[in-house]
Amino acid sequence: MQLLRTPRLLRVLVTVCWLATCSAGCARLRSGGKSPLAPLAMAPECVQIEKYSVRYAYADPGLNDQMWSEIDEQFLPVEVRARLAANGFRVGVLGANFPPALMQVLRDNPAQASLESGEESGPAIDPLAAKPVNFLNEAKVRRGLLQTRAGHTSRILSLGEKARISQLAVLVHGDSGRVTGRAYEKVLGLFSLVSQPERDGRVRIELEPELEYGEPQQRYTAGDGMFRFEYRPETRVFNELKIIAELLPGQTLVIAGRADMPGSLGNHFFTERAAGQPTEQKLLLLRLMHSPGDDSYLSSEPRPARTNENTTAQTVSAS
Repeated sequence: MQLLRTPRLLRVLVTVCWLATCSAGCARLRSGGKSPLAPLAMAPECVQIEKYSVRYAYADPGLNDQMWSEIDEQFLPVEVRARLAANGFRVGVLGANFPPALMQVLRDNPAQASLESGEESGPAIDPLAAKPVNFLNEAKVRRGLLQTRAGHTSRILSLGEKARISQLAVLVHGDSGRVTGRAYEKVLGLFSLVSQPERDGRVRIELEPELEYGEPQQRYTAGDGMFRFEYRPETRVFNELKIIAELLPGQTLVIAGRADMPGSLGNHFFTERAAGQPTEQKLLLLRLMHSPGDDSYLSSEPRPARTNENTTAQTVSAS
């Protein structure tokens, strides 16, 4: 009788171990000593980014002007910085210390867990049918963790977080000074994010703004040597507004819109408008927590960021 029970028990144990491994995602079982129940540790090929979305009063002088005197915007090439500014975006890098105005907002507003799960290949939710939300009752600061593998695309929802925008008119400024415009319907605004770890511990972060609009349709996309069937809306990718930064663990990429550029893409991405409620601005903080080859997460003692205050991140094109 005992012999008959043993194979069945082994099968159950194997199945349980297999399910635990699959459910870990970017985390893998790491044995600490002889115990098979050691805590999960992050897979060495994963990049972990701490994501904050911060809402504040529209055109607030402390967060629109004063704060940026302490943020490094010079890491981007001049032409890229000018192109982003003309389209309503402002981008910079912070070291370990944050500007007082930003720290005050973070201290006064405890972070709430973000609705986004941080999964790759698309937004975690499609708020097409979401009910209107009273932004006055929502947390001013939302926090989430994004775990992504090298070369894989993740998407960060910025515009239309609670419901798709029924109609949106966007002005785009080209390098030659030419301004083009177009109206979109049923719109979401997102950033596609791709991370590429470097050998020295830095991570190259690439962000591209894109608009998803219209009704879902059947589409075929090519990738990895095969065609893939998808049922999704049309997408407009703004390749000319790509942001590239190389960060060390502990550095933070700051992306915001310009209050003085109404109608621009950046202004739309980082402005919350709701009927009967004050218009607010937003900014996005992406803090690099872990890069492959950085073993600080194995230690019980916290390790300081490997950078001085406001150390400049270098782009590949500038290095």
